[in-house]
Amino acid sequence: MMKPLLAALALGLAGCMPAAQEESGPAASTDAPAAAAGPAAADAADVPASLAGRWGVTADACSPDNAARDGVIEITATTVAMGLDACTVTRVGPEGDGLHLVVQCQSGEGGEDYERDFSFSTPAPGMLRWITEGGSAEDHVRCP
Repeated sequence: MMKPLLAALALGLAGCMPAAQEESGPAASTDAPAAAAGPAAADAADVPASLAGRWGVTADACSPDNAARDGVIEITATTVAMGLDACTVTRVGPEGDGLHLVVQCQSGEGGEDYERDFSFSTPAPGMLRWITEGGSAEDHVRCP
């Protein structure tokens, strides 16, 4: 699973190597220096389709009865939703055998907006490993 993910990432990054791209909209923020995400940082459209979907810390978290979406991450090419929080991907780039993302988030519980850095990898088919800024890892399974 990792080789196709890395190949897709390499192909996507090859077409996005210009140092600065000017686009409008929240997914193309250039407020922070590109170097912060690494020299091969790309725009949000490069989040691989293989990561898209709904992921739960357990199969039970995937249940439609989980209205608060506790333990659930939903990923699209330009967004990451964690529980009730909705985030827009501002930067994505390679990190180890996975991807490093920077996102701008709105709290779904009325809290302050915030920025977050984290990484994803896919250590096995149907598994997503979420690594937080502090380095803790949490495995998720793909929801049906």
